[in-house]
Formats: sequence, structure tokens, C-alpha cells
Amino acid sequence: MTNFMLRRRLMTGAAYALILTGTVALAQGGQRQEFVVPAESLADALKEVARQSGREIVFPAAAVEGKRAPKLRGSYTVAEAVQLLLRGTDLVARFDDGGILIQGRSAPSGEVEARPAESTGIVVTGSRIAGPTPLSPTIVLKQREMQDAGFSNLGDVIRSIPQNFSGGQNPTVAGGGNQGGTNQNTTSSSTLNLRGLGPDATLTLLNGHRLPYDAVSQGVDISAIPLVAIDRIEIVTDGASAIYGSDAVAGVANIILKRSFNGVQASARAGLSTDGGNEQQQYSLAAGTDWQTGGLLVTGDFSRSTHILAGDRKVTRTLHPLATLVPSLKQSTAILSGYQQLGDAVRLEIDATWMRRESRLQLASSTTASYLINGAAAEPKISSFSVSPSLALDIAPGWEAYIEGTYGESRTKVQTNVYSAGAIAITALVDYNDILKAGEAGITGSLASLPGGTLQIALGGGYRSNTLDLFTRSITAGTTRVSADFTRSRASSYGFAEVRAPIIEPDNSVPFIHRLTLSGAVRYEHYESFGGVATPKLGILYSPVRDIDLKASWGQSFKSPTLYQEFQYKSVALRLATAYGTSAFPAGSTVLHMTGGNAEGLQPERAENLTLALAWRPSFLPGAVIEASYFDVGYRDRIIAPIASTLGIFSDPNYAHLITRSPTADQVTAALANAPAGLSNQAGTPFDATRVVAIVDNRQRNSTRQAIKGFDLSVRYGFGIGSTGTLTLLGSGSYIESEQVLVEGQPTVQLAGTIFRAPHWRARGGLSWQDGGLTVTSYLNYVGGTEDRRVTPFVDVGSFTTLDTAITYRVDAEGSPFHRLELSLAASNLLNTAPDRIRNSLATDPTYDSTNYSPVGRFFSFTVRKQW
Repeated sequence: MTNFMLRRRLMTGAAYALILTGTVALAQGGQRQEFVVPAESLADALKEVARQSGREIVFPAAAVEGKRAPKLRGSYTVAEAVQLLLRGTDLVARFDDGGILIQGRSAPSGEVEARPAESTGIVVTGSRIAGPTPLSPTIVLKQREMQDAGFSNLGDVIRSIPQNFSGGQNPTVAGGGNQGGTNQNTTSSSTLNLRGLGPDATLTLLNGHRLPYDAVSQGVDISAIPLVAIDRIEIVTDGASAIYGSDAVAGVANIILKRSFNGVQASARAGLSTDGGNEQQQYSLAAGTDWQTGGLLVTGDFSRSTHILAGDRKVTRTLHPLATLVPSLKQSTAILSGYQQLGDAVRLEIDATWMRRESRLQLASSTTASYLINGAAAEPKISSFSVSPSLALDIAPGWEAYIEGTYGESRTKVQTNVYSAGAIAITALVDYNDILKAGEAGITGSLASLPGGTLQIALGGGYRSNTLDLFTRSITAGTTRVSADFTRSRASSYGFAEVRAPIIEPDNSVPFIHRLTLSGAVRYEHYESFGGVATPKLGILYSPVRDIDLKASWGQSFKSPTLYQEFQYKSVALRLATAYGTSAFPAGSTVLHMTGGNAEGLQPERAENLTLALAWRPSFLPGAVIEASYFDVGYRDRIIAPIASTLGIFSDPNYAHLITRSPTADQVTAALANAPAGLSNQAGTPFDATRVVAIVDNRQRNSTRQAIKGFDLSVRYGFGIGSTGTLTLLGSGSYIESEQVLVEGQPTVQLAGTIFRAPHWRARGGLSWQDGGLTVTSYLNYVGGTEDRRVTPFVDVGSFTTLDTAITYRVDAEGSPFHRLELSLAASNLLNTAPDRIRNSLATDPTYDSTNYSPVGRFFSFTVRKQW
């Protein structure tokens, strides 16, 4: 036996055998005690917790090699202390009466688990207070799980989640069915859209802090974060404005970066769709190092893909073959993540992001002529960056203060050439610049002793400013016309408080109350434009027995108006009164029709959220977790241009408040004022103020009311196969009902289950098998059908079922040049399912519902990854 092998076996044996230095009874593991552990290697930190607690902690030396642990100071149970040390790693703790075993999530084990793998991590998304069990339904997606499933970017990941709607701002949205401008593909970005409430109603965070908005919406481009840089994503599918403020109506996603990485990892990936187009290349590099008091990780990612054109797919063969279904993309991203311990009481962290993307869309205005004859070619160019430093200070045992800030920008430049008769008729130039400035300070700690532990509290406040700099113009025959040029900002200051009260914990449980925890939070934000908004939230966690957790939460959420909704320029058009389907006015009568923003009249959109959830970990089936939740969102004062169709509005009393009949001369003058583009005469007759019989105000306003409810279900069961293999079965599904009242007094309209809206049902299920270095995954994805109610007769749009599979092999051969080499072959939509064809009023619209169903078809990719 070589000296190297001997040393390795001795080190492994020592890691398995040492650890315990005290003789405290194991039954005391559920009691709280004071821990003081400096920031150091994970192995040393675990040994120190074992020494201070007297509890045996066993781990393989290879599992913790190169990993760092944060400083730990405060009152915790042994389980909580271990989980805090493991946070941000791919390790979990498994508990039994003989001690604590540390291992990877996929490692086989015959030990009886105290909590499932998904519940052992200290999940803090949706709360300012760390706890072993989240009080709101939370989806946790680890980097390794996403890679093993064949994903290469976060955009594809979020589109696979049943609770997410693919409409909104996504590169697969090809046009048609643009419901109020909510479904668009302006920047080819990918935004999260939980429950189909819009990308501006789901908050996306990076390590708990905000990022600059994308284009003119309040969505965040999640594809700007390379997958190689992240540790996991935590998605809370519950309103969280009491914690985070505006935008967290449907939920919040927190992208958590790796904090510990030693070495270099490089990867290359190539892929293509078998039906044509979508040829992809991707190259990633991650380099990191840890030292005694800190660490640094730098990652970079470059990807490019060719477009998918209408001529590449049978479902769109009636369109011109050069029309774009999925745009070509070229994207570069980089992430810097670092931390430094400054003495025993101060920790400095910094996150920085950078992204640049170019894409191209070809839009044909005819089914027979190229876009170069009649149509348009758009070329968006987007660049963004953000810097977020933070400082954490231990101010007393069990108390920590922090101060953090963020500065970020997202710049969008779109040049669109409009062709007519084979020549460029118009060149449209659009520039958006979104700027974020934010700062926050807070304190968390233990306030008082309760029967189940300590009453924990979080207090803080901050300031946030968002700016939209918009400049749009068009060039026609050498003449430039500016259609919009403004810079507007919105600032808010806020304060928040949160408490978590463990009334009963397992160590002081009573019959039928194994665990009982109460929580409460409130946040107050003040905006100069519309005043203050207070949002409370209450939660309860009740475990009648060890195997079951029952959760309930109620809260209020809100979304501030977007700056574009407020400040986009007012447009005024002159139309004949007969264009509104009425003959009640004298011949030649005209109407002034106003559209655009509404800086003076907009208020926040508000929602009330109720969530009930159940988690069951049956003791007779170790490794199984079954979770179900019910959600009910009452969403009011949604901002929209309320008149969807002008026909018949003069005879509909629900629109009376939007119409000024027989306007005075002063009212006509006021309607024409502050319209930078002037009057757009669509009447075909000279403007005569005396012939204006009405003014229609269809500017943005708080009008719509929605009701959204449904349930989610997830099942996960992992067990060992043979001596080294593991098999994990998992599935998740979501059912949603949603309805809308566009204008008060009008009938309720069904949204969910109709074309271009979220379908009632979405589900994803499959299995993951691992044995040694081989991992095989296979998933079945289901997107329910919808109903096309746009014209009679109503028709059904078929559902969409796809099969994905991936095979990954990891080489573990120390001393060999192939050590830590990974090879992965992945296939999505293996059966090559195509979207159902739909009817269109415009022959040039896509002949399928691009908001729900993908035209990519069967796609193969091959990835090589190597770590040194």
C-alpha cells in the first residue's frame, strides 16, 4: 500500500471515528445551548460542534474536503447548529439515536431520518429568520439536480416548474394573443411568472437582494445568472410583501450563489433540434479559492443559439418560412461572489453580476413575401450589471446586525427596420435604461425564552430607488421623430418587523402537539407618488405528530405601478363617432380617444393571500415526502387600459366613467395638452373642436379585479437499490382557477384554461437513478389544454406532453487525468411532440399558442465537464 493510500485511509478513518470528546446524553440533542464556532473549514466546524455538544457527528473526509463553514454564535439545538454549518453545501444531516451522519443528498443510507432532505436545510427565503422548517410552501432546486435533469440555464428551469406560466417575457413567446401587452418578447429574456399573474407580480432575488428590472416591466431576467454559479433556487409560492415589499404578490424566487468553491471547473456543451434550427453552443468556466477567513468565486458563461424559423416546423408551414418562432441568441454572463471574515465579529460579502445579450427576430407581414419585402427585423441588445456588498456584525450572543446595498443597471437597445416594398421605410430605435439603488439595515436575534425555544425577531428598514430612462424615436426618409424621451424615478423608504415564536418543539411536545410555531410580519413602505402601503402576514406551523406538518398563512401583498404605466406619453387620436358602433350622434361627429400612462391617478395593485399546506413524511416509508397546498389570491386594482374593444362602449354603462360627453372647449384643450406626438387624425376629416361629441379616456388605470385559487401537490421518495445505488421518484403538479372582472359591473370572465392564459393543469414527474458515477434521469412533462373562446364556436386546444431524459457519468479516479470528468447526454421532448394548431384572425400570427407550448421539438445536447 502506498503512503498516499495509507494517509487517505487514516484521514477517512479519523473523520469517521474521532469527533466525540464529551459524554453528554444523546437525549439532550433537542435542547438548546450556546455555540461559539469561528469561521473555518467545515470539517473543523463540525468537530467543534461535536465537542461543545457532546454529540457524535460522523462524516467522510472526502465529503467535506475544501468546504468552508460560516461563523456560528448563538443559542441553537444541535440539529439547528449542524444545518446552519451545512447551508450552501450539497450535504445533508441524517439523525438517529446513535448520532448525526453527514453525507451527500443522493448518498444511500439505512439511517432513520428525522426530517426529509428537502426540509433539513435552513431555508430563509420568505422570512428574515432562519428556521428548520419554512412556514410557506417552498420549492428548492439544487444545482446538481438541475444539471442531472439536462438543464443548462435558469430560463429552461423555470419554464419546467408546474406553478410557473411560460407567458410574459420569454424568448419562446412568438407573438399572437398578446393579452394587454403582458405576453411579449422584447428582450429575449426569461422571467418568472408564478400563477400567470405576470412577471411583475413575482419577485426575483439574488442572495436575498433585488436586481434591476428588465425593459419596461418590473420583471427580472433570471437567465442573466449562469447555472454554474448557483448553489440552489428557493421559490416561495405565497405572497411575501410583508417581507420584501412590492412585486411579491404571487411569490418570490431567491437565487442563491455558491459561497465555497476550491479549484477550477470548465464545461462545454453542444446541442440541436432534430427538426432544424436551435443549434446551441455553451462554454462555462468557474474558478474559486477558499482561505482561512474567506473565499472567492468567479464564473463566466458564453452561449449562442441559432433561430427557429416558421419553415423549420410543420405546425407553422402556412407562415412565411423566414418568420421567427424562437430568436437567435448570443449571451455572455459573469458572476463574482466572495466573502471575508474581518475578525471574529464582522463578515464582508459581495455579489456582482454582468450580462450582455444580442438577439434577432424576423417578423413577416405577409405569408407569401419575405420580411425583407414587407415586415420587420428587430435586433435587441441588452447589457446589465449589479454590485451588492453587505456587512454582517455579531453584536451579542444570538444577535446579528447587517447592512447591505445594491446598485444595478439594465440597458436595452432595440433597432427595428420596417420594410415596405423591399426597402426600409422606417427605422425604429428604442432605448430603455433601468437603474436600481437600494440600501437596507437590520438586526435579528433572540428576544425571550419560550417553552419551545427562543422568541426570534427581525427588525430593519431601508431605501430603494428605481429609475426608467426611456428614449424612443423613428427615422423616416432621413427625418428623425422622437416619440418618447423621459427619465422618471420612484423612491420608497420602508421599515419591517418579523417574529417567530416556537411554542412547542419536539423536546417538550405533548399529546397531539409535536410542534407548534407562530410567526408574524409587517412591512410599511412610503412612496412620494401615492403614499404609504402596509402589508401584514401571519403564519402557523402545527405538527400533531412527528410525521405531519400543517401550515397556514394569511397576508396582504402589493405591486407598485411600473414607471412605464405611470409615465409613458399620452397619445390622443381623433376618430369618427361611427367607429364606436353608434349612430346616436350627428353625421361627421368625432371623438377624442386618449391612451398612455397616468402619472396622477395610479395606485398600487393590492392582493390578499391565503395558503394552507400539509407535509407528510410517513414513518413507515423512510425517505418519502408528500406535500400538498391550497392557495387563494384575491387581486384587486390591477392596472390596465380597461377598454379592450371600442365597439358599443357608448351604450355600455360600465364604461360611463371613462367617457366625457359633450365636452367643453376647456376639456377638449386639456385632452390635447401634454401629448408630445400631437393629435393623430384617424377621422379622415379636418379637426373641428365643435364636432367633438365625446372624450374617451383609455389611459392606464386601476380597474381589473382577479380571483386566483387552486392547489399544488408534490411527492418525493428516495430509497437505496443494491449496495451502492439510489432511486428517487418524484412528481409535482398544479391546478389553477382564475377569473377576472375587467371593469366593475361587467360579467366575470374565465382566464385559466383559455388560450394564451395559464392552463388549468400542469405537472412534471419522473425518476432519478444513481449508482456510483452513473446518473440517469427521466421526466414526463404535462401542460394542459385550453379553450379558444375568441370566436364562436369555441374549440379546444390540445394538451402538450413531453418526455425528457438525461444520462450523466462522473469519473472518480484519483491520480488519473480523467478524475472529476463528467459526460452528459440529454434529450428533451424525446418523442418530438408538436403544439396543436389554432385559429387566427391574422394570417401572419403564429399558428400555435406560443405562451404555453414550445416549438423546439426534439432536442439533443452533449456536455463535457471537468474539475481540477
